[in-house]
Amino acid sequence: MSVLTELTIPADEFVLADTLMASPDMHIEIKRVVGGKSTVTPYLWASGEGFDAFERDLRDDDMVREVLMLEEQDERSNEDGTEERFYRVTWEMDVPNLITAVSDAKATVLEAVSNEAHRWEVKILFPGEQSLSDFHDYCVEHGFSFEPQRVYRPENPEEQAEYGVTAEQQEALEAAYHAGYFDVPRDQTLAELATDLDISRNALSARLRRGQRNLLANTLVRGK
Repeated sequence: MSVLTELTIPADEFVLADTLMASPDMHIEIKRVVGGKSTVTPYLWASGEGFDAFERDLRDDDMVREVLMLEEQDERSNEDGTEERFYRVTWEMDVPNLITAVSDAKATVLEAVSNEAHRWEVKILFPGEQSLSDFHDYCVEHGFSFEPQRVYRPENPEEQAEYGVTAEQQEALEAAYHAGYFDVPRDQTLAELATDLDISRNALSARLRRGQRNLLANTLVRGK
């Protein structure tokens, strides 16, 4: 049975370390990671200000081979007034790293979110306990450090797979619903809800938008 893990990982042991350090005000959410023999390709959302500098920092990263912007949402599209861009980044993988450990363990990075401490909050799905054990052994062998936050089995993997909603998006949507965020008028603001969930306003806004988009894509507009 599959196992979900939530880890906090230093930037220099994951991906895009130089970019994260150079652009500390940019919020980054990696939504998917595709691994190859010598490269890894994160697909990521970036939100904030100063995208010219951020893209320059990406391209100046010694490990980055290619940067391609796939989608852009301007500040008028988002309730919190921030701009967002979706990128595909080809990152060179010529030394052992945590992505290699994930790949060798046949695991999947579901989501990785940067925080203000220049660390990544990462969720990884392992196909079973042996896979998780293999990942741990690889990290110990190569001296990688991480802080485990939570290890558990998915309670409703069928529903999440059916509707395409991550655990973080589901938590945000349910909290917003019960707090009256979707009521007219609203019983609670985005900032108040973010404080209750102990995440930033931008991160909550992104989770709500993407969670709603995933729900719509897999329910009302499925197949259309």
